[in-house]
Amino acid sequence: MRIFSIAVIALFCGACGLIDRKIAGYTGYSTICIDDVKYIQFTSGASVKYKKNGQIETCD
Repeated sequence: MRIFSIAVIALFCGACGLIDRKIAGYTGYSTICIDDVKYIQFTSGASVKYKKNGQIETCD
């Protein structure tokens, strides 16, 4: 039962973006890939990540 509870809590925190926001709080930002597009997560929100030439950055 204990393992199940930990798994449910971990799934909930990962699904709502809590872990990414906490990482962003420590490092300034975190990145995540969704549908081959890279997003950058800040503590106050998220945005598409752009390359220096202005193109959208894709996942490798």
